[in-house]
Order: sequence, then C-alpha cells, then structure tokens
Amino acid sequence: MNSDAADKASLPVDFTVYGLDQTFRGPRWVDFFEGVPDAAPWALWLGHRERDSTRGVRIGSMPRARYDQTMCSTGGDPLAEVAFSGAFGLVNLTLPDGSVPRPEGLIQSLVEHAEQEAKRYPAWPWVRWDVDGTSVPARVLRFAGAWAGFTDGLADTYVVAIGIGVEPEGLRLVPISETAAYGTDLTAPLSLTALGRYKSNRPEAWFPPPQRDAFHPDQLALVPKSEI
Repeated sequence: MNSDAADKASLPVDFTVYGLDQTFRGPRWVDFFEGVPDAAPWALWLGHRERDSTRGVRIGSMPRARYDQTMCSTGGDPLAEVAFSGAFGLVNLTLPDGSVPRPEGLIQSLVEHAEQEAKRYPAWPWVRWDVDGTSVPARVLRFAGAWAGFTDGLADTYVVAIGIGVEPEGLRLVPISETAAYGTDLTAPLSLTALGRYKSNRPEAWFPPPQRDAFHPDQLALVPKSEI
C-alpha cells in the first residue's frame, strides 16, 4: 500500500481471525492488515511475543474466497500466494537490526528466495496444528533459525504463522472473539497509521526486538557471489 492509502481506513474485519490460545502468556497486538481503503481487508496479522523474551509468533488470517479473488483473479495457485505471504514475512522478520549494513543485492535475493520457496510449497514438510480443538495439517518452511507455515485445512480461512524461538509442531490456535487483549477494536475501521502508532508506544510489541547484530548463514548464502 502507498503512503496515501496507509493513512486511510479499511472497513471493519468481517472474517474469522485466529490467534494463540489462552496458554500463551505475553503481549498481543494487531500487527497490520492487507487491503485497500474503504474496503474489507483480505488479510489480518496478529503479533504475539512471549513475556520478557525474544520468542514469538505472527499469525495471519485470510478469508479464502476474498483472498483467492484478490490474488488469483485471472488464474493461478492461491496456495502459492499464501505460501509467499509466509515466506516473505519470514525473510523480512529474520533480518538483523537496520543498523547492520546490508550486503549489496541481498534484499533482492531474499525476495527471490521467498518467491522460489513459495512455488515449491508442496515440498515443505508437514506438521500438525491444533485449531480450536481440531488437528489440522500445516506446511512449514525453515530459514535463518525461524520458520513460516500455513494451513488450508479450515473451511473459510487460510492461516499463516511465522515463528521465532518457538517450534511449529503443535501450535495452538483459536478464533479471536474478544479483541481487547490485542488493543484494537476489529469491529471498527482499521488504520495502518493508528496501528503503527500503537505499536511504536509499546516496545514489548516490537517483534522481533531490534537487537540482533549479525547475519545468519542462511542469509549470507544468498548474497550475490560478486559481492562476497
């Protein structure tokens, strides 16, 4: 979304949103949404960070029919798009703090890596997630000490998760009906500007926290050879 759109509100969320269940202890927040101004979003992402730690999970919920129409209106594989949303988030979240100089060409290589991995999602290993008491299969990609996974095992919603410092097997998710813990009223219009302001005032909601100071070998392996 461009900067003009970022200051405009979406319509309220009108689909089922998933987050970690009540066994999770730590800050929760609405991370961001995907959509256009004055329309219902096609994705909503929630942040979860374990209290006093660097571990956490970002969870995205996408209403299947709307997401398919938005991402594949002229054809294509919706699951590859879902996989890319996880893979792109994974390579983005695992970057070190912005003060660490980026090798020339690395960011483009990371995006290309996410695109390539998304296309080969059928080869991603399987795990099982517990979604509101039902076991569902999820495919998982690991990179730079973290992972991204998704499930299409729910009737109406795709769910994507990106985890750092926690394992994907047995992830426990539930529909979020009470949003007070996330600090945002999902029955009201959403603003990226307001969400950013809310997070900027809550350091506990910075995920991952800005403290890493080196690149992971998985990232360095993608630096263009001419730059090494």
